Amino acid sequence: MKSRPRSSPASRKLQASKAKKDRLGYTIMALSLGVVIFLAAIGILTRPTKADPLTGCPLDRKPPQSHTILLVDETDKLSRAELAYAKALILNEYYWLPIGGRLTVRTIVSDRDSAEDIAVCRMDDGSKSLGIYDNAKMIRKTFDKTAGARLEKLYEALKNAPIQANSPIMEYVAEAMDRANFGSNVKARRLVILSDMAQHSDLHSQYGRSARGKPSKQAMEELERDMTGVHVRIQYVPRRSLSAMQGKAHRAFWTSYFEKMKAERAAVGHGLLIGEDSARETFSDGS
Repeated sequence: MKSRPRSSPASRKLQASKAKKDRLGYTIMALSLGVVIFLAAIGILTRPTKADPLTGCPLDRKPPQSHTILLVDETDKLSRAELAYAKALILNEYYWLPIGGRLTVRTIVSDRDSAEDIAVCRMDDGSKSLGIYDNAKMIRKTFDKTAGARLEKLYEALKNAPIQANSPIMEYVAEAMDRANFGSNVKARRLVILSDMAQHSDLHSQYGRSARGKPSKQAMEELERDMTGVHVRIQYVPRRSLSAMQGKAHRAFWTSYFEKMKAERAAVGHGLLIGEDSARETFSDGS
């Protein structure tokens, strides 16, 4: 039996070097493949969600992390000063939303079937990538792009709105709470009402009686909702024609109404910072 020829030290060293290079090559290939897979996974996870070009809102059908519903009373026209304030209020509520947060502006009209929604979601305006926090002009530009034209129609309607037969404010609040995108699975919920708060409907009316008159048991069975965690801000519009109704007792009625439904920090007044920390920033675009 022939013995196997013994390799020289130089040959063994060459073979060992080749094996080492092969292992290094395999390691590099494995690491490269891992990096490719990792980057692909990151790309999938961070891929921007498709958005509705009209509203800027995601089309993924997931509930928003933050949703503000702003009910604007259109049962009577607003003065020029109140109309300017309404514009500032709407823009400011948009400004306070986080990126991806949803703002729904809904009109309060006598015929609830004809009420309109204007939805817009807070979009990334690119300011953070430029090292600027919430650049005012960029915010206004993205806001106007998604909601500007539709809101201008609303402002025109508010300027010329005729006095309507009913003002079903409580009903609109109940409907807001019933919305699928305003449920308890939404992390931050905020309900803002711009109105003289003169409730008048078949279920409950504040006309011709004390502003402190409580809704009937039947009315509350239909209107009462669990508002736990919902921040409520009532932007109270004073009117000379309602001076006999409006006042301290009327404000107290509405504060109590929302507190009984466990709303979070219900505040009644007139000003962008009612119920807010006085140090909280308000939107300003220089106009």
